[in-house]
Amino acid sequence: MKKLIVLSVIVSFLLMQLGAVGADTGSKEWLQRIYRLYGEERYLEALKALEDALKALGSSNELIQLKYNILVKLKRYDEALTFIDGQIKKSGESEELLTAKYNLLFLQGNLVEALKVAMKKYKIAKNKSPWDCMNIMHVYLRMGSKNDALDWLQEAVSRGFISYRLLLDKKYALLEREKRFYEIIENIKLSVGLGYPVKNFTVKLLNGEDFTLRNQKGKVVLIYFWAYWCEPCKQEMPHLDKIYREFKDKGLEIVGISLDSSIKKAEDFTKQARLQWKHSCSGKEWQDETVGLYGVNSLPSLWVVDRKGILRSFDVKGEELREVIAALLSEQ
Repeated sequence: MKKLIVLSVIVSFLLMQLGAVGADTGSKEWLQRIYRLYGEERYLEALKALEDALKALGSSNELIQLKYNILVKLKRYDEALTFIDGQIKKSGESEELLTAKYNLLFLQGNLVEALKVAMKKYKIAKNKSPWDCMNIMHVYLRMGSKNDALDWLQEAVSRGFISYRLLLDKKYALLEREKRFYEIIENIKLSVGLGYPVKNFTVKLLNGEDFTLRNQKGKVVLIYFWAYWCEPCKQEMPHLDKIYREFKDKGLEIVGISLDSSIKKAEDFTKQARLQWKHSCSGKEWQDETVGLYGVNSLPSLWVVDRKGILRSFDVKGEELREVIAALLSEQ
């Protein structure tokens, strides 16, 4: 649970702030160094470089979020909470800062205060995210309040939560004997469309060609929603590349749909990584029509369609994904 919540907060911050890189060369060099150290998990060095950057460049949204992320990685939660409270005092209770404060309180086990902050964030949010509901649900779950947890899980579903495989984790064991819990999971599967003809779409590929899903009948198709800023997405790609090389001549097709704002960045990355499957990027990020059609609200998101155009698997990763694809390719 902790890993999921921390990742959710980090991704949320990056979505809001990552594009705000300083315009001058000096600030870019500072940031590149900090990001490099952060990516190499050299967090103490990254923090030192960040503090130097704050002195040299002054405060910025990106440096603020980087300091928060590093302190969380170092598990210096008290220091991070003092830092976030200081930012709230300066600039007010923004959605991003409240999410960060909730996360820290939850990690500290201060559930009463975490619930208050999560509720406040939910109330002020312009868009009622399913992940806000899941944050509240996690607090109630930790408190042992099954009915409240299920109520907020249901609210998350009504707000578009579709990542039902997350609910199969042992951290949800408290709900395992609840009939309502399994009914919610089955309803999510139904809303996703598992076992039914997949929703058709046409996208413009980076090579200029059109890709229409319904024209792929006879092939097993993996639809992969990802973004350059999503580290788990990029970590999954070598495995996808291995699967594609193994099965491309047996009827596997992969189409990657990037949620990046920069088409060039998506194109440069796929070329540099030498990814051979098909790639699309509209530059519309979360407003991409295919993203809306499938209700995608977290990344990476993987959808596997069989030879007959039926959606057979959703958000399976790693070796399990390879097994699913191998089984579907063996079907006639």
